[in-house]
Amino acid sequence: QVTGNQLVLSFSDTGNLDADAGRKPESGAFTVLVNGVANAVTIVTIDGQAKTVTLKLSTAVTSGQTVTVAYADPTTGNDANAIQDIAGNDVASFAATAVTNNTPA
Repeated sequence: QVTGNQLVLSFSDTGNLDADAGRKPESGAFTVLVNGVANAVTIVTIDGQAKTVTLKLSTAVTSGQTVTVAYADPTTGNDANAIQDIAGNDVASFAATAVTNNTPA
């Protein structure tokens, strides 16, 4: 879901996410498109217990805009700069996925 310049990815895996700030993915691992135009990710924040990854976008989204997000795991193996569970397993890459836009009018 996205509200303004905050896009939150929620994960349902049974394990908590690894929230170690030194092991999070680079902002370039994410591709966010707003109405088909790239919107750069400036900050990635992980909340392990809530199982969320929050992306701060360079430009706020407005109500009614279409938003997608894609993620590219940097390597095929398990590595430090990826979304991981606390056991060190990487989250698989995913193609452009529709995001619910909760930005008020």
